Amino acid sequence: MLNLNDLIQGDLEDPATQIQAGDDDHYDSSSEEHNSPSSTHMEITDPNNMFAALPSQDVDMTNQSSSSCPNTNIEQICSDLQNKLKLNPEHLAIALIGSKAPPEARHASLVFTNGAYHQINYQDNSSQKAGFAYGNTFRDFVRASARMLLLKPTLEAYSNNPHQNGEIPKTLFYLTLDAVEKQPDAWKTDHLPTSGLRDDPDVLNRYREVIGELLKYQRSNLRTLLLADILVTKKKPVVGVIPNRGQLLALIYEELPPKSSKLNESEIKHQVRSNFAMRARMCYARLVMVHYYIHRSKKESQWVEIDERLGILRGSSFDFQKKHADLVLQKDAALFSHKKKFCELSHADLTIPTLEDVRNELAATYSPVLNE
Repeated sequence: MLNLNDLIQGDLEDPATQIQAGDDDHYDSSSEEHNSPSSTHMEITDPNNMFAALPSQDVDMTNQSSSSCPNTNIEQICSDLQNKLKLNPEHLAIALIGSKAPPEARHASLVFTNGAYHQINYQDNSSQKAGFAYGNTFRDFVRASARMLLLKPTLEAYSNNPHQNGEIPKTLFYLTLDAVEKQPDAWKTDHLPTSGLRDDPDVLNRYREVIGELLKYQRSNLRTLLLADILVTKKKPVVGVIPNRGQLLALIYEELPPKSSKLNESEIKHQVRSNFAMRARMCYARLVMVHYYIHRSKKESQWVEIDERLGILRGSSFDFQKKHADLVLQKDAALFSHKKKFCELSHADLTIPTLEDVRNELAATYSPVLNE
């Protein structure tokens, strides 16, 4: 089983863990707490709790706020039907969408819900053809592992397939596969296909698809935390003051660990104050998330851009990595350290420090002083 205390320190040989905080005047250690939703808001959907928010997709950048409250009678009818029929989470989500369509959209809603049902059935049949149905114990283990791995400040990539031509070992996807592989043989016998995982391409592909789908939702959970009091959702239609980086990190350390590995208040404060690698990484990730939320198409993946930047940084000098972290923290402080609401920020300011910015700063730092 993964050890959270080891993961959150990162890999000690990674230069990112050797960078120390420089001029970090904007870090407010007195405000590490942030009013956040209960830690249960990222737990597995309960089929009998039909009104819980569904996990968002990786690149769903759209405003998910609702302009009107659902009709109380419809809510009650749906609740009564669910109590009798016990739909599973996938079919329940489709049924709720279709049942709440306005009269003029009912025909289109019926067509799409029927198509969605058939698609689920097709996927289920494909899973059966692959020879194995992955149960809740396996899925819960992958979810818990992913949430701990997302706290590792030296992850090399977050997306499911960061390198088409080979494996990168220190990525969310491959470290999750490794965590499953390191489970006891008895556990793997109970929860993995007994044969064919390495020999049958269909079984292996299905296995990786299941892992990838589970990781997608955990990345979306992290994205939601990074966009705290920025992203408007049905669950949180009103946003407040954007958390500064100390509050953001405290929120992430509080929410991401699974129930079995929660950090106490003292441990959270220690990480917020001392883990500079995680501070720089999450501040950079927030800048990317905000930029994509405002300026980019919802079809583009912010995780791919993050992976590409991390790859460039790994191949760069220590000074380049340090200057990149400095510019990220400076930008974060300029945007999010003044107790402003998101609506008070200029969209033109929501940018990410570029590699050219880093090169220019380094050139200015090391250029010879004239007339010396």
